[in-house]
Order: sequence, then structure tokens, then C-alpha cells
Amino acid sequence: MNPAARGPVPSRPLARLAPCLLVFVLALLVRLPGLDSRPMHTDEAVNAFILEETLASGMHNYRAHDHHGPTLYYAAGALLAPAGLNRVADFEAWHLRLVPALCGAGLAAAAFLFQPWLGPAATLAAALALALAAPFVYYGATFIHETLLLLLFAGWLAAFWRWRESDQPAYAALAGLLAGLLLATKETAALLLVLFALAGLVGLRFSAPRAAGAARPRRILGLAVQAAVALAAVAFLFSGFGREPARALDLFRAIGAQTGRGLGAEHAHPWFTYLRWAFAPAPVGLPWGAWLLGVAGAAGFWRHRHDAFARWLGAGAALVFLAFSALPYKTPWLMLAWLLPLALLAGLGAAATWSALRARPAVRTAAAGLALALLATETTARCVRHPVDPGNPFAYSPTSPDLARLETALAAQPADDLVQVVARDYWPLPWTLRRHTQVGYWSELSAPLAPGLVLAGLEQLGALPAGAAPLEPYELRPGVLIFLGRIPR
Repeated sequence: MNPAARGPVPSRPLARLAPCLLVFVLALLVRLPGLDSRPMHTDEAVNAFILEETLASGMHNYRAHDHHGPTLYYAAGALLAPAGLNRVADFEAWHLRLVPALCGAGLAAAAFLFQPWLGPAATLAAALALALAAPFVYYGATFIHETLLLLLFAGWLAAFWRWRESDQPAYAALAGLLAGLLLATKETAALLLVLFALAGLVGLRFSAPRAAGAARPRRILGLAVQAAVALAAVAFLFSGFGREPARALDLFRAIGAQTGRGLGAEHAHPWFTYLRWAFAPAPVGLPWGAWLLGVAGAAGFWRHRHDAFARWLGAGAALVFLAFSALPYKTPWLMLAWLLPLALLAGLGAAATWSALRARPAVRTAAAGLALALLATETTARCVRHPVDPGNPFAYSPTSPDLARLETALAAQPADDLVQVVARDYWPLPWTLRRHTQVGYWSELSAPLAPGLVLAGLEQLGALPAGAAPLEPYELRPGVLIFLGRIPR
């Protein structure tokens, strides 16, 4: 245990909860301005339509190759359906992004789960990093699975370590439930769970003799409980809460497809890409957050290298980073999986620095203020001012602001006009056209187009009838154009 954690703890519940609640509110306020300030990313648009399908059928239709598990859609449905928001045509971007924003604020507050091992000062520092650092803020306003995954992962880390220390079946069951929810959120959770569990159990074997002898059966029983509860949770969620038992094992049937995707050419980048995204200077804001987390995290790990919890966080983060870097498939939001434990270690480093400067209060106050100012500077640049700039490393294949001009042009047309989209790459146009009542999509033009509006990709322009010209170009994403015209009667 971190010696700093042995100090007096306030006995009043409100005094214990107040810092956690304040961090939650701060983190939510930081994320709220981004909920409606950027165009919908392709992945967000796809998730919006999957949410509509889930709400219409009452269960999630898992697609093994390129989509993920049901928890995001069930969570979003639980928030939006009671307000009468059931169809894509009803949704605004901020409706959907409110879910990851709440998860991101919850993640910052979840740092307080680790106070028994970090201590009060390190916990507060880690919570502020999770609340303000640009990578967590950016994806905390994006309707993808990552922020929910991180929130569940934080809960699993705390529950697993509690079980590791105590061998109590209740913590084993809780860790198993959270593991099941993680697996039902996104397939990358399998790597996180295996690598961190391996780091924790190997560390236990070599550092804690209590795992031997009579304690070993309890350890094996605890692992069995976790596995059983996790499998039950996965089966329950993938089967639509038991409505379709035949689909309970869909996640495990997808192992081959998901492995092929991770090892294939899709989103393939060199091994050092995560380092470049996180730490390399970019045209849009300097990477203060990653550098502060990296330096403070290294300091925290070294300062507490003899503490089992710090060693576990460091070993697990390193294993996840190496595994994700070794896989060809890379997207910037996957960095959050190793940035989370790094943020907890950074809390230890920040607390050690604060303590070392106790004799110089002005210096340590200035250092804390500078760190917060640098975090705010990067977050403002990358999350508020330039969220979809191609120079922003978090804006992976971002939707162009030019799409707003297309929305204006379409709004001037009758909503019941026939809209024909002919392009190999047209997302997120279905989101843009979500309130048009007659829309068709084709990747190739195989028959004459009917009279009405046409949105054609560059590769299809030559196949359009001459009467459709001239066509107005709009940028969907960097380098991806769509042309708007009308086929006359």
C-alpha cells in the first residue's frame, strides 16, 4: 500500500464524496461545449443507426467484422428512449454524445476508487488529469465505445485489485461482472483483461507468499467465479437479455473475424504510431497532456516501484502499449487503454512532487497552476477550437466542416424529394440525410437514375446523365468529395 494512503480519512460521508462530485461536475462542464461543436464522425453516424435498430428491435444485432458489442447502445437507449428519442430522425449530435460525456465525467470521478492505494493527493491529481487532459476530453464528446470501455475498465481494475488483496468472493463476482460488461462493449477488452490479469497474478506469485499453500484453492476459486460471472454477463447481453439464447455466444464466434481485422491491412500503421500520435508536436496544439502524464507517470512508478499496486499499473500499461503497438490495426482512441493507468501513475508522481516542494509553497503552487494551464491549453486547441482539423492527431479521418454547407443546400430542398446517393464511400451522409424520407444508396450505378436529387462520388461522375451537370462539390472528409446535383424530369 502507498504510505501516503495511511493518513486520516474524513469520517463524514459528504466530506468523502465532495471531491468526487466536484471532479465529476468539472469534467462534465469541460465536455459539454464539445457535444454539438463538431460534425458527426463516420463511426458516430454508424453507431446512431445501430442505436435506432437496437431500439426498434429491443436487442442488439451484433456484426462480427467491423462493429462492437451492445452495452453502448443499451446505455444510450436507457438515456434517450424515455425522452421519446427512438429514431435517427429524432437525434441531434448532442443527444448521442451526452452518453460518452457522462462516462468521461464518471471516469474522472472513478479515480477516487483508487484512493486506498494512491492516497488522497495522488487520487485528486489523477482525477484532474482524467477530467482535463485532451485525449480523455476529446473522446468524451464522441459517440463511440471507448469512453464507456474506459469507465468499466477503471471499475474492473479497482475490483480485481480488491479481490487480489482480499480473496473475497464478492470482489471476485464484481470483477467478473465488470469483465463481462467490458467484453460486451468492445473486443479489445479481451487484451486488456488478459494482460492486466496476467501482470497481477504473476506479480502475486513472486511477491506474495500468501498465495501459496492453503490460499491457492481460494485463488483458483476466485478466478473461476470471475470467469463464470463474466461469461454469464456476456451471454445475457448478447442474447438480448435472454430473448435469443442462440446468440449468446456471438462474441466468441467472432474471434476469427476480429483477429483477422486486428492483423490485417485495415487501419494499418507502423509500430511507433501511438508514440507519434501521443507525444509528437502537431500543427494543432502541443501534446502537453501526454508529456505531463508520461513524465509524472514515470516519476510515480519509480517513486513507488516497491509498491505492488504501482508495479501492477506500470507492468499492465507497458504490456497493453506493446501489444497494441505490435498489432497493425491502430486508431488514436485505442491509446486511452494505456493512458488510463498512466494517468493513475501520474497522480503518484504529481503527489510526490507536491510533497517534495512542501518547504516552497509558492513554487509548488506555481507548478500545479502551470500543469493545469498546459492541460487546458491543449484541450482548448484540440477539443474546442480545431476538433476536426486534419492536423489534430485525435481527429482520425474527420468529417469536414464543409458538410455543414451541404446540409444548408439540402435544407433548401423539399424534405420529400428523392435523394439518390451513388458513391463507394458516402458515410456519414446517412446521418446528414436522416430526415429526408426518400433516400437510396448505391456503390455502383447499375441503372438510370430517377428524377430528383443526386449525390455522386468523384468516381461516378462520368456515369451520370448529362442533364445533371453542373454539379456542386462538397468535402465529406479530407480528400473525399461528393457532388450535389439534380436529375431533371
